[in-house]
Amino acid sequence: MTLPPVHHHTGLEASGGATRVARLLLQGLRRHGVEAELSFELAEKADGTAIPPEEFGVRLPEDVIAHVHCTGNWPALLGSIPTGVKTVVTLHDCELFTGGCPYPLDCPLGEDGCAAPCPRNFPDADGLRRRKLAEIQRLDPVLVAPSRWLARLAKTHLFRPVKIIPNGIPWPVGLRSKNDARKALGIHPAARVALFAAHGGMNAAYKSGDTWQDIWKRLKKALPDLVCFAVGGDREERHDDFILWPYVDRAKLALLMAASDALLYPTRADNHSLVVLEAMAAGLPVVAYGVGGVPEQIVDRLTGMLVPPGDRDQFVEAALSVLSSRSLVRQIGREAFLSGSRKFAVDRMVGDYARLYAGL
Repeated sequence: MTLPPVHHHTGLEASGGATRVARLLLQGLRRHGVEAELSFELAEKADGTAIPPEEFGVRLPEDVIAHVHCTGNWPALLGSIPTGVKTVVTLHDCELFTGGCPYPLDCPLGEDGCAAPCPRNFPDADGLRRRKLAEIQRLDPVLVAPSRWLARLAKTHLFRPVKIIPNGIPWPVGLRSKNDARKALGIHPAARVALFAAHGGMNAAYKSGDTWQDIWKRLKKALPDLVCFAVGGDREERHDDFILWPYVDRAKLALLMAASDALLYPTRADNHSLVVLEAMAAGLPVVAYGVGGVPEQIVDRLTGMLVPPGDRDQFVEAALSVLSSRSLVRQIGREAFLSGSRKFAVDRMVGDYARLYAGL
């Protein structure tokens, strides 16, 4: 199909979920001969294109589709785009329709707006929410959400339809050797290995980083041969068999996943996590709280284990049921790999967006 040029825009150049999806779309579109560019509000590399939110729209060339993924200032970014420009907005969290919360959690966000005063102390929270809504109404963009959960929320608060396009990642042809991965990391082949992973590590509030060590201690008591990786913090340390890794690149994370038996993901809020997809692509069972869009990624007891949100006792019990059975690790991991390859491969995501662009 013949498509117009597409300009993607995101906040930080660092590899967050929104930025990674934007990069994957850019690469996929270019493979299909579509002209595509990517800009950032904060570029970390000398050749990165940095565009402040208030300048994004005025720098757009004519006859281009503007595809926005995230920003540090939604009113300024949307306000910079002239009326009539074909615009796509992918919601990677809830911030487009809240007064500042990426995820409201227990915040009383109603259909009529934010609570006053804001329980989380965002200044002029409801005013900010209304300014974003006014720009959405003026610009009339196509809204996309990777999960049905977020699409329902966005539709309720933005008063318009939201298209659902699940995230996708490059899917390997086959699974890596667990023994080879463990040899590379110096882990005994017979050990049981659990993995926590989140940006911020044990300081990651939305990912229950403050509970990781307690969960680990309870699992270690029942499984003495258990080794645990905790990835994403700001330091590298080892406490007995609890091994802290700082933020690592995709290749290193893939190696850690290949060496592990399960991803433990006690997230308090989530949309359509790329970490969950990466675990599935590594043939790794995922134990997670059933929040947000996570149940749209994991089929309970088939491709992972879903636990009632916040129930730490059941989380530990579910993790033990997986980690104590090597045959269950292999069975669930294999099903996760095969199921994910059908649903969450990057080519499917790129094709879905290409059809959306063509419809514009």
